[in-house]
Amino acid sequence: MEESESTLIYFVEDNQDDDSDMASICTMTSELTEHTMSTLTSDLTTNYFREVNGRMFPIDRNVPFILPADARECQRLEAQHTALKLLLGANYFGPVKEVLSRAPNQPRKRVLDLFTGEGTWVREMAAEFPHVDFISVDTVPFVPHIRCANILSYEVYDLYNGIAEEDETFDIVHLRYAMLKSIACSPRVAQIKDLAELVLEIHRVLRPGGLFLYCEFENEEYDASVENHDASRTAPCLVRAMRISREELDRQGVYAYAYKDVPALLNPTCALWRNEEEPRGFTNITTEAKMCPVVCLLRSVEEPAVNVPYLWDE
Repeated sequence: MEESESTLIYFVEDNQDDDSDMASICTMTSELTEHTMSTLTSDLTTNYFREVNGRMFPIDRNVPFILPADARECQRLEAQHTALKLLLGANYFGPVKEVLSRAPNQPRKRVLDLFTGEGTWVREMAAEFPHVDFISVDTVPFVPHIRCANILSYEVYDLYNGIAEEDETFDIVHLRYAMLKSIACSPRVAQIKDLAELVLEIHRVLRPGGLFLYCEFENEEYDASVENHDASRTAPCLVRAMRISREELDRQGVYAYAYKDVPALLNPTCALWRNEEEPRGFTNITTEAKMCPVVCLLRSVEEPAVNVPYLWDE
């Protein structure tokens, strides 16, 4: 198959109870079997989406009714990816190259990309690290993905019911924008429980010494031109708009401040890890905030500008 052709999306049947033994549904994705996964064809995708005012939205009680899942949203996600890449200067931060470096007489390194979306990040990473195997997972079959030799599979299942992978099988787990990917009946309570369970699952599938990359929008407004970055006087309309967006997120059960809680959940001193038989949790936790301009970004005359407001207004 040529690289430009679309690859298959595998739908993982989730027939297990929430408290079931995850080992019973875990499969090594490099060894797909007929009874564990089936190909998700285009006619089946209608079971996952509904049309509202000309836009397609996921049919999933666990996914907030906030952002659509169609071609226009795919374009927005691509622009959003480009903006974040410009801010970071790369597709990643931290010791990614060191973790993914070739190791003599060792198995190939593996990366798990959660909530893949349009798939730009995983494709670019697979091209940059051809000696590494990638697994892509999302909760809905968003778009047909481009086939790549070292992207072993694109999978679709309920991540908040567990990651369908074996223990200690990945060197890096990558997660972006988790707060927009799940919904809770009780805002700020059940939502945190969902995130905590996902953090436990991420820790489970990471190899010792593995790396967890997490990125989230703060949905806050700042003014870089003043010393304390307070935008209430210089951009009151923006402040009001962001407050309205947070209120809408809250109304739908989305915890808009997930970025504050996830780092705390990673810490070994968190109550999340107290019931573990052995000391668990993450170490060497590093956080960094990046200011995202609400104007066009232009790195050079050769590169097109990225209209940042478009990332959310579309």
